[in-house]
Amino acid sequence: GIDFRQVDYQRESEDGQVLLAVKGMIVNVGLRELPVPQNVRVTLSDAAGRELYHWTFKPDATVLKPGQSVPFITRLSSPPAAARHLEVRFAKDGS
Repeated sequence: GIDFRQVDYQRESEDGQVLLAVKGMIVNVGLRELPVPQNVRVTLSDAAGRELYHWTFKPDATVLKPGQSVPFITRLSSPPAAARHLEVRFAKDGS
C-alpha cells in the first residue's frame, strides 16, 4: 500500500530558535490507486524509548496512483533536548 521512503531529519536554526525538520516521501508501492491516510504522526522518544512529544500533520495528497509519490516536510520548534529516536507513521484518528 502506502509507505514512507527516504525519511530524514535535521536540526535547523531560525531566528535563534532550534527547529527540527522531518522530511521524506509518501509512496504508493501497491498495484492500484490508493487513498493517502490524512493523519501522519511524528513521535520523538528518549534513549529508553519513552515518548517525549508527538505531533500530526496532513500530507499534500489524498490519492496516489501506483508508483506515485509525494514529498512531505514538517517542522517542530524547540524539540526536546533528550529526544534520541524519531518515528513517522500513519495515525487513523490524528493522535
